[in-house]
Amino acid sequence: MSDTPENNLNQTSEAVRNLLDGYMCSEAILKAYAKDFGLDETITVKLASGFAGGMAQGDTCGAVTGAIMAIGLKYGTEGKTDQYARDRLFLKVQEFSHQFRQRRDTLVCGKILIMNGIDSTNPEDMKTLRDKNVCNQIVADAVDILEIIFNETE
Repeated sequence: MSDTPENNLNQTSEAVRNLLDGYMCSEAILKAYAKDFGLDETITVKLASGFAGGMAQGDTCGAVTGAIMAIGLKYGTEGKTDQYARDRLFLKVQEFSHQFRQRRDTLVCGKILIMNGIDSTNPEDMKTLRDKNVCNQIVADAVDILEIIFNETE
């Protein structure tokens, strides 16, 4: 997470590589940031795994939840009385959500997949999901937005 365009490309490449290695969207994104925040990669993946597949029900996209967890790591509160950090965190989450919606029209995994010709209720469609590289671009978009937010001046 530096202020260089190369780092953005590196973070995006790492997240997409994680996805290609078999990790789900939420896992791929959070794992790409684990070292930056001093986190154990195994624990990081475990933490993110329940958010995959739109929280296993086609709800909020795993790329979104993975990114929001990363935002929490950077801007989250360190205590229950840190209202400034909480307010700043919520603004960053809202900004991410707004920018993601501008690119994808929705935060909902199932809807994003349908817009890309994949029916998440059809097992045959889901088998081809990785072959069609749909999630690769979604993960890349999420990391791109994250890096924009992370590199903004306060």
